[in-house]
Amino acid sequence: GINAEYGRVSSWVVFFYLVISCHSALETALSFHVPARKEQCFYEDVKKGDEVEIDFQVIDGGDLDIDFSAYDGDLKRIAINRREQYGSHRFEVGKDGTYKVCFSNKFSKMTSKTVFMDVYVDNGVYEEDKTAALDASLQIGIGNLNKQVDGIKSQLFKIQVQLQLSKAQRNKDQKIQNNNKVRVDRWSMVQCAFMVTMATVQVYLLKQWYQRRVRGIGGAWFNVPSWLPWQLYRCIC
Repeated sequence: GINAEYGRVSSWVVFFYLVISCHSALETALSFHVPARKEQCFYEDVKKGDEVEIDFQVIDGGDLDIDFSAYDGDLKRIAINRREQYGSHRFEVGKDGTYKVCFSNKFSKMTSKTVFMDVYVDNGVYEEDKTAALDASLQIGIGNLNKQVDGIKSQLFKIQVQLQLSKAQRNKDQKIQNNNKVRVDRWSMVQCAFMVTMATVQVYLLKQWYQRRVRGIGGAWFNVPSWLPWQLYRCIC
């Protein structure tokens, strides 16, 4: 009935929670600046069998590009990107050591860059003392379920990374939009000032031209009324 079904669902929820809690992993996300003509490096201690995933994206500065390189414990380069806006790398650790990732902005002479980076280290270790506490009926399919949970956790992590990258991209687009708005406003102000200035100069020249003395009937000189140039200008425009 309903209670039995509820009990089975509750058992699976507890099981998933325990399996996920037994899985050991480390995730680091940060944003940092790389000055012009400089290089920024980060180090991570890893063990043989660990799976490392690195995602990065340039969110501000210049053409939004950066040089990326990754090195293993023997300082052997295992990944590289040249002047890329974003990148993603996943590899398995061959032996214990300190891995290094570097972001180089040496090709830029004046502009600094802001980079978002997400590092995920999965050591795949399960604590046997916690799994031993599970009910015997739940341990029948624990091997396959562990793999399924790992797959679900990996997909959730990728979704989280994509959301973070989308947020960084949205912030970058918002900044570009704000900069373009400022440029458009300034250019509009310059154009308005130019149009007002030209209109004023044209009115002034027309008024000066019509106020000159002209010869009338019988050789008399007279001045054109001051309101006439304005009426003529309105008719012309």
